[in-house]
Amino acid sequence: VGFLETYRYLMEDAADPRVADWLFMGSPFLLSGIISIYLLLVLRLGPLYMKKRKPYNLNKIMIFYNIFMAIASAAAFHGLLTSGFTTKYSLGCEAHTVSYDSESYRMARWVWRVVLLKVFELSDTVIFILRKKYNQASFLHIYHHTSTVLLAWIACKFVPGGMWTFTIMLNSIVHVIMYTYYLLACLGPEMQKRIAPWKQYITGLQMPGMHILSRGVPCAR
Repeated sequence: VGFLETYRYLMEDAADPRVADWLFMGSPFLLSGIISIYLLLVLRLGPLYMKKRKPYNLNKIMIFYNIFMAIASAAAFHGLLTSGFTTKYSLGCEAHTVSYDSESYRMARWVWRVVLLKVFELSDTVIFILRKKYNQASFLHIYHHTSTVLLAWIACKFVPGGMWTFTIMLNSIVHVIMYTYYLLACLGPEMQKRIAPWKQYITGLQMPGMHILSRGVPCAR
């Protein structure tokens, strides 16, 4: 079997047909292009541009950005929760099924919205670069952002439903907490002192969240 046949099988036969016409979901090329540009910007062009410039003061932008991300993550959590987990899903293994009933279709749409959110979330690193916070734009940070975009795309393309969506739902609530913390950190030194003891817990939340998203939820057999 040649490469083209394998590609056609993955994109047409193995994929969920409901998502084929949605933004980014027809093929991996547009998303791959965005990720390539992102990596070029944050690893090469961004630091080169900022080399002889002072860090930008983006505090107001960061406040609005963190508010948006916290609200959007909360909306994703609620949307995923109410598209199956509070209605027909059980605590057992829920298999993915292709269905056009309103609830299943709504679940698929929310998984797709999470893909869009993960793409927008790449802005985190761009903000770090413009503020010359290079230590925060670490390998782990960049790896986390690129891999979560790819994992969300794979989920939406092939399994936008079933028990896999539970991992996306957990990831969304973790991001509500994270971006709320980042928002509070933008409110000045006094607030930063108050929330400083919570920083270790925020870091601790990120790693299990990434692990769950990459490994999925184990099901009892």
